[in-house]
Parts: sequence; structure tokens; C-alpha cells
Amino acid sequence: MNKAERAETSVGVFALLAGAAILALTATMNRVRDAADDTAMSYVADFARVDGIRVGTPVRLAGVDVGTVSHLELDDHYRAVVTLTFTGDLPLPEDSAAIVETDGIFGQKYIELQPGGSESNLARGGKISFTQDSVIIEDLVSRIVQQAKATQKAAKDKSE
Repeated sequence: MNKAERAETSVGVFALLAGAAILALTATMNRVRDAADDTAMSYVADFARVDGIRVGTPVRLAGVDVGTVSHLELDDHYRAVVTLTFTGDLPLPEDSAAIVETDGIFGQKYIELQPGGSESNLARGGKISFTQDSVIIEDLVSRIVQQAKATQKAAKDKSE
């Protein structure tokens, strides 16, 4: 075997070992993630509109990321059912609220949790009853324009 063939063989063996190491690392990480999923806690919340919310969207409490949106679906009444998943235990009072918020005016959407004052907590997988839907900037601007036109028309009619 000449020098070039030995170099090619060495590179091949190195690539094979690196691939095996990557596979082993991936399998180990998946096992660790599955174990963490056993301790994860989730709640569901129904919304009329969840524009900008996707799987993986952050869930925050007091501005701190505490979980993510893990599932979205429509119920029989065409409401968005959102599953919020948290790593670890996050007890929430029964009268807590989930609100679709925006980071700044045109920023990323997220779900903000506001804990209630109830002494009893929601059960694992429980439903957050108090929700506030996504505010659509275009709808808000449209309402402002309509209100301004109505005010202008009323002022014009009054002056005539």
C-alpha cells in the first residue's frame, strides 16, 4: 500500500468513527430529552384567535420564559386549543389567565401567563379558563380610521 492509499484509508476510518460518534451522541440526547418529557407539565387554553402563535412559541410568566407552545388544534366550535408545556413543575392557580402578547409593536408573539389569586391550583393538563386573544394591528388601525372618519363627518354635519 502506498502513501496516498494509506492517507485515503485513514481519512475513511476517521469519517466512519466521527459518524458513529455523532449517532451515539444523538441517541443519548434523545434519551435525555425523553426523560425530561416525563417531568414536563402542560395546560391547555382555548382562544378565538391566536395569530402569530406557532408550535415552539415562548410562554412567559412575569416576562420570564417558562415553557413553549407544544400543540395547536381547532375544536368543534372552531376555537384554537393551545397546549402549553413547561419543563418542571409550574403550579398555577385555577383562576390564572393566558394572554397572547407581542414583543413591541411588530415583534414576536408569545403567551403571557398571569397567575390568579385562587388558593387551589390547576391539575396537570388542566384548562386555563381565562384567555385574551391576539390583537391584530391592522384591525386596530382600521377601527381608529373609521372612528376618525365618523367624528369628522359628525363635525361637518354639525357645522352645516
